[in-house]
Amino acid sequence: MSGNSILSRVKSTPKCNWPVADKELSGAGNFFGIYGGEHIAATEFVIGATLVQYGCTATDIIIGLIIGNILAVLSFTFLCAKIATDTRLSLYTYLYRIFGEKMQKFYNLVLGLGLTALAAAGISISGTAVRRVFNVPIQLEWYPTNIKFIIIVVFIGIVITYIAAKGFEAVAKFASACVPWMISLFFVSLLITVPQLINKVGGVELNSFSDFLSLLNNYVWTGTTDTGDTGLGIIHVIGFAWTCNLAWHIGLNDMSILRFAKTYKYGFISAVGMFVGHFFAWIVAGIMGATAGIILNTPLVNLDPGEVTFTVLGYTGLIAVIIAGWTTANPTIYRITLSFNVIFEKISRKHLTYIVGILITALACFPGIQGAADILTYLGLAVEGVGAICVTEHYLFPKIGYTRYWNLYKKKDVNVAAAIAWLCSVIFDFIMVSTGIIHQNLVFIPSFFVAAILYTVLAGSFGAKEKYEQEEAEELQYEEALQTYVNDIYESGEGEKLELSSVVKVIRFVGFVCLGAFIVCGVLCSAKYIPLDTYKLIALILTLVHFVCNGISMAMIYKNQVEVDEDSLVENNSNVELEI
Repeated sequence: MSGNSILSRVKSTPKCNWPVADKELSGAGNFFGIYGGEHIAATEFVIGATLVQYGCTATDIIIGLIIGNILAVLSFTFLCAKIATDTRLSLYTYLYRIFGEKMQKFYNLVLGLGLTALAAAGISISGTAVRRVFNVPIQLEWYPTNIKFIIIVVFIGIVITYIAAKGFEAVAKFASACVPWMISLFFVSLLITVPQLINKVGGVELNSFSDFLSLLNNYVWTGTTDTGDTGLGIIHVIGFAWTCNLAWHIGLNDMSILRFAKTYKYGFISAVGMFVGHFFAWIVAGIMGATAGIILNTPLVNLDPGEVTFTVLGYTGLIAVIIAGWTTANPTIYRITLSFNVIFEKISRKHLTYIVGILITALACFPGIQGAADILTYLGLAVEGVGAICVTEHYLFPKIGYTRYWNLYKKKDVNVAAAIAWLCSVIFDFIMVSTGIIHQNLVFIPSFFVAAILYTVLAGSFGAKEKYEQEEAEELQYEEALQTYVNDIYESGEGEKLELSSVVKVIRFVGFVCLGAFIVCGVLCSAKYIPLDTYKLIALILTLVHFVCNGISMAMIYKNQVEVDEDSLVENNSNVELEI
């Protein structure tokens, strides 16, 4: 292939298929923010309650979540992050090489719709907090029963969509600003909620960890369901924790985030989200839910996150649900836009974000969408087979003498082998779960091997065993030229680095002082030095001041920063020449 042909192909490559520019690689701090913000989030309040309804024992919950989350972190690191940093592509672009254009777009549509439901769940859950402020009735039907709830959801959706439209950096910065407070909030929630539970049930003293475990076994995770049936066991909890983010790690959808990582080892940062969000926060949310149910003498199934958090934390709890909903929906909308951008290439990412935001906000108006645990589980099972196929081709094929990206070299729009393997894995999941042969929390394990083995056998028959030396050389030349082109464009758009002014530093300091005071006062309240009602008021004031300081400092930092507009960058650099 001539240099001019490669240059022509490079310049005709849609922006949604560009690799990450070297200038856009991100430090570890942003990933602490992303994983902390997204996984210490609104869904945690719902999932914590779900685990209570599982009917497990406290020991099953604690040990099961530890093991399951370790497995999730390893999956994030050695599967998703490794492939993401090897390719510097989002999964939505990477699939073009393996699946072919038509199949890639079909997958992106399926995934985008699934993520739309998840983002809508985050916004709708945030709406349960605001509705409590305005005394809007709890929405127990799948459809909205009060116009005020719709107005609340629409307002939240507008704010979240605006932030997501700013791109990865804005999403990461927003999450980073919220994470310290969210972690502190769950810590304080534990300190504040346990005394309320003890006071309500009476006759309980906590002198050791075994006393605490006994409290949880008797009043939170009792080993039986609401109907008195025997609950699930530790293996199901392990599977639940591992499968909760199945679409993101084994399903590889976090390639869209981790492609910005300087090294695949940033995948270990997912432990922040897994162990603070999917371990500690789930446990605390479960205790909060059980306590609220006892205080209100109402089944937990009839309470929404807003009612639960308000009961035990007051208005600060409502702020927690709102912020958590935002940090769930923001990165999810970003992923949806990347997914749909492959299908609607001519629509800019920003405009597509607004379109997606409208769709998600409309869906969030229906309270039935708040079933986050089911959404996560079934979305994971729907796309896991695709991850298995990609992992197989990336890791296994070179070791057994098969050609990676063989379908690309054959110039097929549909990888028939992959299509059959993916379809069979979905059918396998459906049969196993619907018949009860394998629980939905565990079916993803055999399903992965079904897809991987079937794809390996079929791919060998359809052309993976063949050698494509010329095509491989041309593709490598194209990839290197495209990376150089993208690097040159982004270098030309680099702005000045802004340094923090003394005013910003003071404002930030005040914000963190408020955060520290929030924790200290929570400890004092737990020790009964501060009355509960007094602390709820103090916590609200400190929380508001903390976020006002954060908001002002972020606005001052970025008010003069010029946002990178990819369309204008391309237009201004249309004459970039490459040495090939």
